[in-house]
Amino acid sequence: MKKIFLLFMLLVSACATCQAVTATEARTLVVYYTYSGVTETLAQSIANECGGTLLQVVDHGNYPRPEGQQTYNYANNERSQIDAGNWPEILTSVEDFDDWDAFIFCTPLWNGKMANPMLTFLHNHADKLNRKQVALAVTSWSSGISQVIVDAHNYLPNATFIGNPLHIDYNHRSQMQEMATQWLTTLDFELPKTNKMRVIVGDKVFPATLADNNTTEEFRELLPLTIDMKELNGNEKYYYFNHNFTVDSSVPDMIHAGDIMLYGQNCLVLFYDTFETTYSYTRIGAINDPTGLAEALGAGQATVTFELAEDVIGDVNSDGSLTISDVTTLIDLLLGGDATSNEAADVNTDGNVNIADVTILIDMLLSGN
Repeated sequence: MKKIFLLFMLLVSACATCQAVTATEARTLVVYYTYSGVTETLAQSIANECGGTLLQVVDHGNYPRPEGQQTYNYANNERSQIDAGNWPEILTSVEDFDDWDAFIFCTPLWNGKMANPMLTFLHNHADKLNRKQVALAVTSWSSGISQVIVDAHNYLPNATFIGNPLHIDYNHRSQMQEMATQWLTTLDFELPKTNKMRVIVGDKVFPATLADNNTTEEFRELLPLTIDMKELNGNEKYYYFNHNFTVDSSVPDMIHAGDIMLYGQNCLVLFYDTFETTYSYTRIGAINDPTGLAEALGAGQATVTFELAEDVIGDVNSDGSLTISDVTTLIDLLLGGDATSNEAADVNTDGNVNIADVTILIDMLLSGN
């Protein structure tokens, strides 16, 4: 009863502070340093084309302007200091890079090398960019960019470099947009694989979590998958594939309702009851909350769909849509103190899960966004 009252009060509050909120998560971060504005134009072209987020590296403001020989003499002396371990100040810092899957660094060439502010940015954030996927775009007057590439690899030794760097020299500036567009098509970033899945039986959707093993990787390639599963023993549904999977079976001792297993090399089993076992299985995953699973599956053959579920901000119950059920689920998480474990619950993407996320989620539902 208290939960219903709380929900009612939140609905009233949301109507009083109604504002449309678009909750999107950037996948590509375009980091750039610019001195004359050319590299900024390139970065904007890349970000506009790929839908990325722009981040400018801001220098210390001491470089002589306008650009000329004094600028390059200053930068050359500063590079000598960098080589000696004395890094210049920059005014840009990133706490972490977890919101992005891919990174494109756009930098000018100075004295044949990477511009000092971008080099400093890479140095300052090298640990946070470990195992991240990065690509490089370079502007210059006429010089080649081989040393810039060396700098990038030296200061990001544990990053994964994707594709060949893009080079825009003076003679190709008028073709910058076209070259950037074409270059982006050559980059093959790999998005992290979701471990979330939905098991659908009739009109019931059961969020599930995939295991991390070779069997699951092979199973993932078959999704989405709709199959007719037969009944066995009053506790499971099963389906035989016409091919074998890689397996690493073991005896789990206890089967739990919602477990998704492979028996042998080709028999998929969905359990809807909990019991002890002496049989060997390879785990594929498990339904997060099997409440109502047995009733949905019924006593005989059941048609079951397995499909991957991407993270959707606000889809707290992972059923693939935003409904009032997400609000009640979020309230349950907050009352139970377990809200921070659910990424979709951070509706306003501020790094915290609290009552503000509930209010915004309700506003999203009321506004149809």
